Amino acid sequence: SLSLSLSLSLSMQDEPPSWGIGTCLSKRRRRLLAKHIRTYLLSRTAVWWLKALFGLLIVLTSGYVVASHISAIMVNAPADFSAYLAKIKHTPALQTMRLFLGGYSSYIKAKNYFESQEAHLNESIALHPFWARSQQGLTGRETWQDMVIGRMSNMVKQLKEMDRDDFKIEKDKCEMYGFFKRNDIPFVPLAGMWSQKAELLDFLRGLRVGGAAAKYTFPLWLKSCHLTQGDDAGRRMITHKDLEDDERFNEIVNWVERKYTQKPNDNARAWSDDAKVILDTLKPRFLIQESYKGPYGDSVGFQKAAPVELKVEVVWGRAYLANICDYEAYALRDGTIERWDTSLFSRIAHVPVTSEEQNQNVLWLHNENHMEKVFKLAEKVCKAMMADQVRVDIFVRPGDPDAIVVNEISISPGALYKWHAQFMASAWRNGHVSHLYQMPATTNKVYEEGPREGVLSDGSQWFVQTNTNTNEGG
Repeated sequence: SLSLSLSLSLSMQDEPPSWGIGTCLSKRRRRLLAKHIRTYLLSRTAVWWLKALFGLLIVLTSGYVVASHISAIMVNAPADFSAYLAKIKHTPALQTMRLFLGGYSSYIKAKNYFESQEAHLNESIALHPFWARSQQGLTGRETWQDMVIGRMSNMVKQLKEMDRDDFKIEKDKCEMYGFFKRNDIPFVPLAGMWSQKAELLDFLRGLRVGGAAAKYTFPLWLKSCHLTQGDDAGRRMITHKDLEDDERFNEIVNWVERKYTQKPNDNARAWSDDAKVILDTLKPRFLIQESYKGPYGDSVGFQKAAPVELKVEVVWGRAYLANICDYEAYALRDGTIERWDTSLFSRIAHVPVTSEEQNQNVLWLHNENHMEKVFKLAEKVCKAMMADQVRVDIFVRPGDPDAIVVNEISISPGALYKWHAQFMASAWRNGHVSHLYQMPATTNKVYEEGPREGVLSDGSQWFVQTNTNTNEGG
């Protein structure tokens, strides 16, 4: 038994521990696996390596896009979720991905177009001090949306520190039309403006009797001057039937009651927090506007009558492009029409259709010489505002190029303009960095400027004037 115990003891000392066996096998497996991988990689062709590198680049770019989106959401997060989406649409990373998805040639065309316009964008213009103060602390890397965000932020700063409410040039439609009147800018005639709800309702009731409505072009448009954003639903059409039927007329009265107390918002934008500060300063006011005479949307393939509206972006006094509303197309200064609604690929990669054959519905804009008149009118508005940038929305109708009128303006446009956006942003930004402007010595608010300033120095005077002088102002 002693010899057996000794034998067992010696045999156990000769065997390695079980974990030792596993470690040795693991090392051998790793060496074998590394050898196989090395052999496999060395046997790959150059084409395989190019595909692999491209795939790796896509993965890294996708990761960067995701990280950029998360960062955009976390930094200065706006109050409304829809504003998150607006904030990240044109991040540089997302634009880079569009290049890989097939948008490179469209990018080059946009770049070449910008270079053809650059000399005009560098011309010196008069800049109102309010707009000069609205772009501070530029880094040289701002996107188009960043420029709008910066403007909104600095307008809030001027409101708080200097009591400047020059933003009413657009945020208050009553002041906007007063500015148009003072500067001889054509617009659709107004029936009047009202700051008191009771006076507006009295006017509406008066339209129901004695043929008072006969002197206006119907349908009329009842608009809330303080509710300028699309989501506010701040306008309502008034037809003859609305005036004739008691129930329908009461719906109009109820609409006025609701809109008089409604607070404006711009929650769907990346600058929504600053917009709230600005919009909270507005007082409820209303106007009634006549209709812009047709023919209308038939010329661009619409099923119902609607004004053809061109939204023109003006940067440093130069009309850069016009967005042909409801046709998803841009009209450029060189005569090109870019349409963007042709496919999902077109929308994602920013690849437009420029074929005349496929854009027949809007060629009349160039053939009838509408576009140059539209661009010149938009530039007149920008220069009257002494602004670095403004979007001017203009109504046109086929066969009558002299009938163009301004519908409204925007100083915080939400459109992102595909590949054109970064070049428009560059022009807007560089004008400030290079100081390509003269700043007049004026203390007037922007909406107070104009050669007819003494006639229409504030809205209240014009309320009286437009109620007694029908149709003056178109």
